[in-house]
Amino acid sequence: MPTKLKVYANEDDALLFWSVPEPIAGCRGFAIARRKTHAQGKKTEGYLPNRMGFEKEPVAAKAKGGQEAVTKPSTEWPFQLFSWTDHDANAGDTVSYRVVPVIRNEAGKLELIESQGSDWSPPKTLATTMGSFRPFFNRGFVMSQFMARYLSARKMSLSQFKDTIRDKDDKTIRSFLSGDLRLALLAQLKTALKENTEIFAALFELSDNELIEALCALGSKAHLVLANGSVAPKKGETAQEARRRDENEDARGKLRAAGVDVETDNRFISPGALGHNKFLIRMDGNGKPLIAWTGSTNWAPTGLCTQVNNGLLIEDREIAQIYLDQWNRLRKAGSTYPKSLIDENSKAKEAGNNTPGSARSTVWFTRAGKGVDLNALKEEVQKAREGILFLMFMPGSTGLFSTVAARSAEPNLYVRGVVSELPNGRGDESEVDVNLIDGPKHNPFHLNIIQPEGVQHPFASFAAEVTHNQFLGGIGHAIIHSKVLVIDPFSPEPVVITGSHNFSTSASAKNDENFIIVRGDRELAEAYAVNILGAYAHYRWRAFLSEVKKPFNGLKDNDTWQAPKLASQQGELRFWGV
Repeated sequence: MPTKLKVYANEDDALLFWSVPEPIAGCRGFAIARRKTHAQGKKTEGYLPNRMGFEKEPVAAKAKGGQEAVTKPSTEWPFQLFSWTDHDANAGDTVSYRVVPVIRNEAGKLELIESQGSDWSPPKTLATTMGSFRPFFNRGFVMSQFMARYLSARKMSLSQFKDTIRDKDDKTIRSFLSGDLRLALLAQLKTALKENTEIFAALFELSDNELIEALCALGSKAHLVLANGSVAPKKGETAQEARRRDENEDARGKLRAAGVDVETDNRFISPGALGHNKFLIRMDGNGKPLIAWTGSTNWAPTGLCTQVNNGLLIEDREIAQIYLDQWNRLRKAGSTYPKSLIDENSKAKEAGNNTPGSARSTVWFTRAGKGVDLNALKEEVQKAREGILFLMFMPGSTGLFSTVAARSAEPNLYVRGVVSELPNGRGDESEVDVNLIDGPKHNPFHLNIIQPEGVQHPFASFAAEVTHNQFLGGIGHAIIHSKVLVIDPFSPEPVVITGSHNFSTSASAKNDENFIIVRGDRELAEAYAVNILGAYAHYRWRAFLSEVKKPFNGLKDNDTWQAPKLASQQGELRFWGV
C-alpha cells in the first residue's frame, strides 16, 4: 500500500508527517521529493538533501575546505524517520511533496519503490494566516539548514564567513535570523509613520537600534510605558534604591530627545517585579484603536535574533481597545500597584462572539489576585482531549508546567514541548537547562549557550561558532523564549495561548504581563503547532545523544529501524493524521 503523507505549514516552515501500514522489506528510509514555486515565480523540483549518511559508508564528514557539511539527495541518504521539517521553504513559496520508500535491491543498489510512494501533497503556500490573528516567527535556533543555505548562496565556507564578515554582513545575517517577525513588527511602526497615526506600547526591554530609530521617527505620535528592565540590587543597596536604575536608559534618552512621549521613571518596579509586557497598539486616522501586537519578543537584538520568539498581530478593534485600556491603566499607575489595577487585572477580558466557526478570545493581564490567570490557563489544559503542544521559558515548578506535566502521562493524550530554564537567573544566558517533553518521557539536559553580545561583530561570532558546532555535532543551541500553548489544534475548537506571561507564579503574582487565549482559529493553531514542532525537533537529537551517551554513527544499512519507530510513534502519527 502507498505511503500516507500530510503536510502542514506556517509562514516560514513546512512540516511533513508520513506513515506506512507495516514495515517494508529492505527499506533503508524515505526520499522526499519537493516541487517548489518560489515567491518570485521560479519553479524547481528535486529531492530534499540529507546530511546523515550510512554508518559504514566511507564518506568524509566534511566537505572541501573542512567547514560545510556534506549532504546527499535523500535518494542516496534516505530519511529514517516519519516526519521532517523543511526549513528551506520560505514565505511566499508554494510547495508540494511526495515521500517514496528507498530499498537496497539484490544487486546492493539503492532503489526507489515508486508504487509505494505517496501521492503528491496538495500545493501549500507559506504565508501567515488570513484571519484576525496573524502569527510571525523568527529563526532563533539557527537551524543548520538555515546556515547551510545562507553560506551556500554566498559560496562561502564557514571559515571564510568568519574571517570576512563585517557590518554589512552582520545586517544580512541579522535579517536572516530575525525572519518575518522583525519585518512584521517594523511594518507597524512604518505604517504609523506613513499614515501619521499614533502608537502606544508597553515594553520591558528596548535596546534594538533599528526599532529605537523607528520609534524616534514617530516623535510625539509614539507613546511608551517603558519599564526599567530587570535590575538586581547591588551589595548594601535597598530595593527602593535599586529601582532608580534603568537598563533602558540609553533608549529612553534617545526617545525623549526625539520628542517621544515616554516618562523618565514610569513602571520602575524592578527589583521585586518586572514590567514584562511587549505589546503595541496602532491607531487609525480617527484616533481609534486599530490593531494590537503581542507575543514573547523583547525589542532587543537577542529577542529578535538569538532566542526562539513569536509575535502575534491582532487585527481586531475590540481587542486593540482592551490593550489600549491596559496601557492607560499602567501609565496612570506609575511605578505602583494600586488595588484598582490588580482588581481590573483579575477580570477576564472577553472579545468576539459565540458564532459557530468564528474565533473568540480572552485577554488576561497581571499582576492578578489569587492566581486567577493561572487558574484560567490550567482550565484550558484540563480541557485538552487530543493533544497539548507548548514552548515555555522559566515557568517554575509551581506554575502551569506542573499541570501540563501531569497530563503528559496520559497514554491517549499527545503531549510535546520544550521548557528552557536559566540556571544562573534571568540575566545570564550563557547556560540553559532544557526539558524536552515527549509524552510521559521527559529528557532533561544542560547546554552551554554561545552568547553573542559584547563582541565587536556580535552576529558574526554567534553564527560562525554555533553553526560550526551544528555541522560537527548535528545540532545548534538556542534559548526557547516563546511562551506558547496549543491545545487540540485539529479539533473543531482549537486553542492557542501566547503573550509575555511565562506561565509562572511570579508572572501571575508579581509582574506586568499579558496573554491571550484564542479559541476556534484552526489556521492559527496549525501555524503555532508547526513552529513548536520545529523547536521540539531541534532539541530531540541533542536529547537522544544525552540519553544514550554515545555518538550517532549514521543510518542503519538494514530495515530493522522501521518496526520500533512505527510501534513507538503510533500515537504521534495518529495525532498528525497519518
